[in-house]
Amino acid sequence: MKKLLLSFSFFAVLLTGCSSPNNLSNTSINSNSINSGNVNTQDNKNKIIYTDSVAIEDDKIKMEFNKPSCYADSNYRLSISVDITNKEYKTVLYKIRNVELIKESTSANYKVSYSDSLSLEAEMKSTLYFSANIPSNIKSDKYKLTFSINSYNITYYPYETPDEFRANRAIKYHILNNVVKTDIVKDGRTISDAYTYESLDNLYYCNAWYLDSNYKTKLTSSTKIKEETNLYGVQSSNFKWMTTSSDAWSFVSGINHVPSNGILILPEKYLNKELAISNNAIRNISVSKIYIPKTMHRIYGGNFTGIGNATIYYEGSETEWKALFYSQSDVVTKNMVYNTKAPKYN
Repeated sequence: MKKLLLSFSFFAVLLTGCSSPNNLSNTSINSNSINSGNVNTQDNKNKIIYTDSVAIEDDKIKMEFNKPSCYADSNYRLSISVDITNKEYKTVLYKIRNVELIKESTSANYKVSYSDSLSLEAEMKSTLYFSANIPSNIKSDKYKLTFSINSYNITYYPYETPDEFRANRAIKYHILNNVVKTDIVKDGRTISDAYTYESLDNLYYCNAWYLDSNYKTKLTSSTKIKEETNLYGVQSSNFKWMTTSSDAWSFVSGINHVPSNGILILPEKYLNKELAISNNAIRNISVSKIYIPKTMHRIYGGNFTGIGNATIYYEGSETEWKALFYSQSDVVTKNMVYNTKAPKYN
C-alpha cells in the first residue's frame, strides 16, 4: 500500500460571505508512516498530521477537500465538500460516522448534516457534503471538523494550519557579516517581535532588519516567513551624537537605546574625539547603572533627572566630577560612585 498523503484547502475568517479563502489546511489519518514536504513522523496512535502539497491517497481511497464556503442568514452556514475516489477493484461501501464540528476555543459542538454512507464502484468518484449552522459572531473563532470514514479518522481545520503542523524555518540574524542569533519561526508565520541585537561592549544595538544584505527590503510585522531566511542589520550607537568638524568634543545629544541589562556605558571617545553631554541628553530613562569615562570634558544642564535610583559611576574623583558641570546648580551627587572604570564585556 502506498503511504497515505494529505492535503486540504485553507479557510480564512468566516465573515462577509466568507470571501478570500486561503490555501492551507490539515488532516489526520491512520497510517504506519506519513511523509510530506513539511512533516515526517510516525502515526500509529491516530495523531493529527498536516501536509501541504498532495491529496490523501493510497491503494484503496483518495480524498480531496475542496474550498469551504459559508452563507450568512441569522447564523452562518458552513459547508465543506470532500471528493472521494474508490481505488479498489470492487464496489465499496464507505460508512461515515462520528461527525463533529467543534469550536476550538470553547469545545462547543455544532450539529452537522451529512450522508451516513456512500457506495462507490471501482475508480468511481463522488462528493461528500458536510454542513452546519454556526454563530454569526465568529470573527476570531476557529473550528475543526472531525469524522471517520471506514478505518480512516479525519480532522480537518477550515481556518488555518495550527503551529504544531507547520514546518520550522530557521531565521539567521547577521551583523557585520556575522550570525549573531538564530531563531525558529513556523512556516507561513510572521515575526511579530524581531530580535534586538546588543553588542557585547554595551555600546551598540540593532532592531531594524532587512531581507537583503543591501538593506533595501525591510522586515515588517506582516512579512511571512516561508523558507530559511537571512536577516541583515546595521548596528547603531546607543547614544545620539551631535558633532561637527569644528567641535572640540563629540556631544552626546540623547539616548537611542538602553541595553536590556539596564547598564548604560558611555565610550571614552566618539569619532576620535573626547566627550561632552549636551543639555537634557540623558534623562527620563529606565536604567540601573550609568558609567562615565574620565575623558568626559563637560556636562551641560538638565542631565541625570528622571532616572530613578540609578547609580552613576565616574572614573575620576569627586572633585573632578563636580568640575565637569557647566553650572554648579546641575551637579549630581546622589547615588554616585567615584574612581570606578566601566566593566569590560567579552
